[in-house]
Amino acid sequence: MDELFEMISGMPPENALSEITKILSRLLEDMDSEAREHFLMNLITKFEGDKVSSLVNL
Repeated sequence: MDELFEMISGMPPENALSEITKILSRLLEDMDSEAREHFLMNLITKFEGDKVSSLVNL
């Protein structure tokens, strides 16, 4: 995990997202629908908290 993060953190954000998208696409293809749904819900939930905390700082 640390090696992957180090490789991607040295890239411009647009390139890093492109590479991450390729990896995620492959991983999601290998998962069953329940696992994909669980992953996506965790991802959405994580970023919903960021929106709320940013509003508190206003």
